[in-house]
Amino acid sequence: MRRGLPYLRAALLENRGKMFTVPLSVAVTDTVRLVNRPGAAGHDVRSNSSQGIIMEFRDIFNTTRAAIESGNWNPYLGISINNKYFTPENIAVFASWGAQLCRDGFALLVVDILQRINNEVFDKANVEKAISKAFRQSDVILDSCRQALATLPAADRKKVVILEWPDIMDAAYFHNTRIVFDHFQKNEAFRNYIVNSVSGNLGSIIHRLNEEKRLTLCNYVLYELSEFLCGFMHKGVHYDLCVYPGSIATLTRELLQQDFFQDIYGQFLFHGPLAHAEMYA
Repeated sequence: MRRGLPYLRAALLENRGKMFTVPLSVAVTDTVRLVNRPGAAGHDVRSNSSQGIIMEFRDIFNTTRAAIESGNWNPYLGISINNKYFTPENIAVFASWGAQLCRDGFALLVVDILQRINNEVFDKANVEKAISKAFRQSDVILDSCRQALATLPAADRKKVVILEWPDIMDAAYFHNTRIVFDHFQKNEAFRNYIVNSVSGNLGSIIHRLNEEKRLTLCNYVLYELSEFLCGFMHKGVHYDLCVYPGSIATLTRELLQQDFFQDIYGQFLFHGPLAHAEMYA
């Protein structure tokens, strides 16, 4: 049995897996609310070199290339199940770069349980089968992560952790996600923004999905928002620089500029500042 699954079963899925229940053993007071939340910042599209590792930066939010290179952040790479970019070779490049430039550590975050949402919609599977398939799919990614780490020097391997989604579900995550789902139900502007964003990413396939399935797919984004905007804590380390081979910084800026999102964001719990970098190996 995988490490995160018992916690997941006890704490995560109710109402067909669409809402959260916070374990009584987790105290919201474990997290502090910060005044200096991330704000809009410029971006830097130059390339970076660290001990022979060439990474292409296309966009940066809430920090600078110099700050990243100075080791001021703890980067993490979110790995989605169906993204073919995440080969062992590319993961190894990110992990090596992160280990050399991190403040405390670098994380490979496998987005496993959220894949069950896609499985429900596109495979027409029930929740149990969708979850089971999501974990089978994530096993392939986890193996790629282990292959990648095996290529790193021992000193670098010690700085890298492989995490699954349940590993980041602390009190702040539950708190923030409850707020997100609550506002998705009652805030029409926020709901329309998320629905339109998800629909826009689906391309022509959107026309084959009814409204219920489109709303189900929105859950993927809603479950991600806390991590997306706050990062996460693991064993005392705040992973606070989200790096990804895709346009994440633009999405962050757009959402934070929306008037309807200010009340939602103002209720979030934060471990500290959060930055994004769109980058490629």
